[in-house]
Amino acid sequence: MYSKIILRNNSAINIENKFEQIIACIQSIHGNQTVELVSITCDDIGYKTPNFTTSGILRLHGLVKLYDELKPWCVILKIIKPDTEEKDSFEHHNYWRREALVFESGVLKELPDSIYTAKSYLVEEQQDGTIWLWMEYVEGEYAHTIEQFSYIARQLGRFNGAYLEGAKKLPEHEWICKAWLKSWTTASRMYAPNMEAYVSGISIDTVQSTWAWYQEVLKNIDSSLDSLQQLPRVLAHQDLSQMNMLLVKKKSRESHLVLIDWQFMSISGIGEDLGKLFGVNMSLGIIQPNQYQIFHDSLFTSYIEGLRDMGWRGDIGMVKYGFSLSAALRSVWEVPQFFSILSKLEEEPNNTKLRERLNQLDSIIKVHKKLIAEADSLKPSVFL
Repeated sequence: MYSKIILRNNSAINIENKFEQIIACIQSIHGNQTVELVSITCDDIGYKTPNFTTSGILRLHGLVKLYDELKPWCVILKIIKPDTEEKDSFEHHNYWRREALVFESGVLKELPDSIYTAKSYLVEEQQDGTIWLWMEYVEGEYAHTIEQFSYIARQLGRFNGAYLEGAKKLPEHEWICKAWLKSWTTASRMYAPNMEAYVSGISIDTVQSTWAWYQEVLKNIDSSLDSLQQLPRVLAHQDLSQMNMLLVKKKSRESHLVLIDWQFMSISGIGEDLGKLFGVNMSLGIIQPNQYQIFHDSLFTSYIEGLRDMGWRGDIGMVKYGFSLSAALRSVWEVPQFFSILSKLEEEPNNTKLRERLNQLDSIIKVHKKLIAEADSLKPSVFL
């Protein structure tokens, strides 16, 4: 039946027995019209920083015959897998089945219209224990400029604001993480390098000062995380790295925001998703050190505008608290990385890549210090 199909598999994944699934996806694209599959090319997209629960992301594309006319088609196949035992828990920020459940539940169809998502065509359990997620291929632009990031922040504010004002009801699925940042910081501390012995042998005042500040953050981390739980609740994406945010041009020439990879979906405090947006894109080097302050200010202003667009007139201090603290608590991963690189530079003093990364982390930690101080100053008024 499928002997005439031209197949080019440029991946290590066996798709030779998946023609029926591919046709089902293509028919969904074309309004369930009958199609004749002509060709398939399967490419590994080479995602460099996959999640621990992701074993592959593939782009399948080719031609089909529809009404005697050749039409191009394209779908994305994401393969998720079990990992450590802790990731079998709903409460874990990286519960391995979450994205499959997001697609199966239809929760993405109920999102506010400020956010768009890739369509899900098929969720398929495999005999080897993996789950194959067949979804829409979305062609868009990654954000680079302050204007693009600010647009995203405003859409994020509208997204969150819809839940604050009751335009949308928070979903109640038990597998949506309820304390994402608590789980993430716990895991980060578990896997971060232990640098205490190394730091104790350093006499440089600035280094010791950073370490002392970090110990104070750890001392107060439980109360900090508990305070975030007291903020107004919103539905959050919690993985707003550059690659998960696509700006798609419409016929009107306006862009709309498409968010992909909902593995970290959570119910979080107001401002937390914005903190993740700011913090993770500093970490990835998308936001450069000389732009940290202007991005910080513009993202926050745009997020507030988005909340106001939805009619929210609450306390801006609460938003700033959630934003500042959630971004700054990324220090539980980045401070140990800073000291780990510092130790490696003693062995490789001419390693320019390590030196650049150290300087970047030093700049990020300075931002974290300011944000912690800001959150501390806001706390008394936010939690009267």
